[in-house]
Amino acid sequence: MRSAATPVTRRWFADRSVRGKILLAVGLAALTAALVGVLAVSRLGELRDAREAELSTSLPYMNALDDIGLTAKATANDERGYLLTGDEEFRAEVQERLEKIGGLFDVARGAAATSDELATLGELQDGVDAWSASIEAEFALLATDRGAAVTLAMGETRDLRKSYEEALAVAKDEAEAVLTEGAGYGEVVSSATRTLVVVCVIGVLLACLAGLVVAGAVTRGLQQLRRVAAAMAAGDLTAQTGITQRDEVGATAAAVDGAVLSLRTLVTSVAGSAGAVAASSEELSASSAQISASAEETSAQSGVVSGAAEEVSRSVATVAAGADEMGSAIREISQNVNDATRVAAQAVSEARSTTETIEKLGASSQEIGAVVKAITSIAEQTNLLALNATIEAARAGEAGKGFAVVANEVKELAQETARATEDIARRVEAIQGDTSGAVAAIGRISEVIGSINDFQLTIASAVEEQTATTNEMSRSIQEAAGGSTEIARNITGVSAAAGSTNQALGQTRQAVDELSRMASDLRATVGRFTW
Repeated sequence: MRSAATPVTRRWFADRSVRGKILLAVGLAALTAALVGVLAVSRLGELRDAREAELSTSLPYMNALDDIGLTAKATANDERGYLLTGDEEFRAEVQERLEKIGGLFDVARGAAATSDELATLGELQDGVDAWSASIEAEFALLATDRGAAVTLAMGETRDLRKSYEEALAVAKDEAEAVLTEGAGYGEVVSSATRTLVVVCVIGVLLACLAGLVVAGAVTRGLQQLRRVAAAMAAGDLTAQTGITQRDEVGATAAAVDGAVLSLRTLVTSVAGSAGAVAASSEELSASSAQISASAEETSAQSGVVSGAAEEVSRSVATVAAGADEMGSAIREISQNVNDATRVAAQAVSEARSTTETIEKLGASSQEIGAVVKAITSIAEQTNLLALNATIEAARAGEAGKGFAVVANEVKELAQETARATEDIARRVEAIQGDTSGAVAAIGRISEVIGSINDFQLTIASAVEEQTATTNEMSRSIQEAAGGSTEIARNITGVSAAAGSTNQALGQTRQAVDELSRMASDLRATVGRFTW
C-alpha cells in the first residue's frame, strides 16, 4: 500500500506548476516558522508560569519575614516594659512572642524556594536564639541585680537584637529583590512573547511575499521559454525569449536563443543548398540527355560502319578468290603455253574485274574513313560532355559523387572509343595503301599480259614474274581481310560501348531524378520553417 501510494504522491508533486511548487515550499517554510513561533510562545508562557509559581512561594516567605520582624520589635518593646515595670505580663508576652517567632520561622522555611533562603533562615534562627538566650539571662539577673540586668539589656542584648535586625533587613531586601526581579521577568517574558509573535507574523508575510515575487519571476521566464519552444515546434525560428537576467533562467534563455539562432542559420544554409542541388540536378539532367543522344548517334553510326566493314570483308573475299583464280591461270599458262593467248585474255578480263573490285574496296575504305571521323567527333563530344558532367557533379558536392563516378565511366568509354576509331583509321589507311598497291599490281599484270600477247618468247619469265606478283597480291589481300575483320570487331566494340554508355546514362538519369526528388523534399521540409 505504501509503495503504491509513493509514486502517486511523487507524480502529483511533479505535475504541479513551478509557481505552485515554489509557493508550496514557501508555505511549508511559513507554516514551520509559525509552528516554531507558537512553540516558542508556549514555552515562554510555561517559563512565565513557572516564575509566577516561584513568586507565589516567595511572597509567603516575604510575609513570614515581615511577621518575624514585627514580632521581634513587639518582643523588644515587651522586654523594655518588663525591665521598667517588672510586670510579669510583659514577661509572658515576651515568651509568647518568642514562641511565635519560632513558628514564623517554620512558616518561612516552608515558603523558602532556594537553599540560600534556607541558609539565611538558619542564620536568622541562630541570631534569634542568641537574642532570646540573652533576654532570658537578662530576666534572670533582674530578680537579683537590676543594674546588671539593665547593663546586659543595654549592651549584649541590644547588640544581638541589632545584629539580628540587620540580618533580617538583609534577608528582607534579598526577598524583595527576588520579588522585584520576578515582576520584571514577567514583563520581559510578556514583551518577548509580543515581539516573537510580531516577528513571526512579519516573517511569514515577508516569506509569502518573497515566494510570490520569486514564483512570478521564475514563472514569467518559463512562460517566455515555453513560448519560444512552441514557436520552434510550429516552425517559427524568429522568436526570441527577451530575457536578460543572469540567473539560471537567464542562462537557459540565452542557450535557447543561441539554439534558435543556430537552427535558423542551419535552415537558411540548407535552403540555399537545396536550391543549388535542384539547379545542379536540372543541369545534370540536361547534360545526361545530351550525352544519351550522342551515345545513340554513336550506336547508329557504329551500325553503319559495321555494315561497311562487312562489305569490305566480302570484297576482300572476292579479291582473294580472284587471286586464287589468277594463280590457277598462271599455273595453267605454265603448263599450256599454247593456250597463252586465251589465258592472257582471261587474265586481262580477271585483272579488269579485280581492278574494279579493288577500286570499290578503296571507295569503301574512304567511306569507312569518313565514318571513323564521325565516330572520332562523337567520341570527342562524348568526352567533352563527360568532362562537363564531372564538373557539375563536383559543384554538387556530396550529392554528386555518384554521378561523378558515372560521368568518369562515360569519359573513359569515350576515350576508348576514340582510341578504337584511331586504330580503325590506321587500318583503313593501310587498306587504302594496300588497295593502291593492288591496283598498281593489277596494272602491271595488265602490262605483263600485253607483253605476253606481244612477246610469246618471254612467256616463261612473265609467268614467273606474275607468280611472284600474285603471291604478293594474295598476301596483301589476306592482310586486307584481317584488317576488315579487325574493323568489324572494333566496330562491334564501339557499338557495345555505346550500349553501355546508354545504360550508364539511364542509371545516371535515375540518380539525377532521385537527386531532384530529394532536393524537392528538402525544400518542402525547409519551407515549413519561418526564419
